[in-house]
Formats: sequence, C-alpha cells, structure tokens
Amino acid sequence: MVYVDGQLPESLNMGNDLRAALINAFPKGDPRRIFYARGRKHPPYNELSIVESFKKFKTDFLPLCPLPDPLDRMIRIEDTNFRKLINLKHKTLGDAARAYKIIDELENGTFDASNYEEIECDRIRTLFWVPDVIRDPDAIFKNNHGVVKADEVFVYVYDKLGSKIKLAFTSTFGPKFNPRVEIVTSYLTDERTAMFCAKGKALYVREELR
Repeated sequence: MVYVDGQLPESLNMGNDLRAALINAFPKGDPRRIFYARGRKHPPYNELSIVESFKKFKTDFLPLCPLPDPLDRMIRIEDTNFRKLINLKHKTLGDAARAYKIIDELENGTFDASNYEEIECDRIRTLFWVPDVIRDPDAIFKNNHGVVKADEVFVYVYDKLGSKIKLAFTSTFGPKFNPRVEIVTSYLTDERTAMFCAKGKALYVREELR
C-alpha cells in the first residue's frame, strides 16, 4: 500500500467512503450489510488447466469432503460435482453430457477441451476457495436465485476488487430424519448480484459480522 504524506490515496479513501455509505444505507441488523463488508484476504488463484485442475481437485479438495458447515451439517462434494463447479458445458450435448462421462474422459486421458464451451475463468480460478466458503462462510441464506435450483446459498466476502463474493449453493435430499446436503454449484460475483441470490433473514451470520 502506497501512502502520500501518511494518508491513503484519494481513490482508496473514496472507495472506503462509498463502501461505508453502502453499508450504512441498511439499518443495523439488516443482513444486506454483509455484502458490502470489507472482506477477508483471498487465497491464491488457481491457474491450472482443466485437466490439471481436476487432478488437484481429486488430491487436495475431495479428501477434505464432506465439508462441515456452521449449522453442524456435512456437505457432500464428489468428483462428478467438478463439472458444475467450473460450469463445463459440452458444445453439442449441453446438459445431456453426463457428468460421470466427463469424469471418465478426465480420468482416462481422452478429455478434449475443444469439445466444450469456453469456461468462465473466475469459476476455475476460484475453485479451491470453495472449502472455506462452506466451512467458514460470512453468512448462509435461503436461495433466491432465479435459475440455480438450490435450497441455500453460502456467502463469503473477499477483499478483492470487482467480483468479490464467492457463492456456493446447496440442496438437501432424502428423508427429514436422515437428510443429505449436497453442493449444487459455486461462482464468483459482485455485491449487488449476490444480494439478489439471498432470501430473507440469514440462517447464519459469522460472529464478527453480527
């Protein structure tokens, strides 16, 4: 950070003032304040290819699963979730391309990236942020996304510029006496968009933000 005469650069001061104004636009206790928090330091970005990312996903990510969340649940994430986590879409088959077949291609070395649409860079670059989003989110809300079919959305605010909020969506399946909670998808977005994905009162808020 470069200071001028012991002061923050004017542009950063203006950014901090805007952030404070946005937070204060909501009354204390309003969960929407969370989306404009300063955010926590973001981890390194993943710069690996799809194939190499899948290898790392298997060796570094999956052994952590299922992931405990603050509501004392275990969130299931399996190898077939890799497709949705990076939003991998087949050019001709679309969603008809079964996730397990894509995993087979990645496993046996026949995966051809040219058969798939270009992926959203933010998804694969922040793939390995997901465990923190589940285990230590800033908040958990009921899902209000118009397209993603999920029950809840986990919110993690980072200190980066631009799209700074990582969302992770989960759904609950099975009987009430023995439910299982599974991840649906996850992506990076901005404050305003993230806010519209959250419905009603927060189910959970991190202690520091209460």
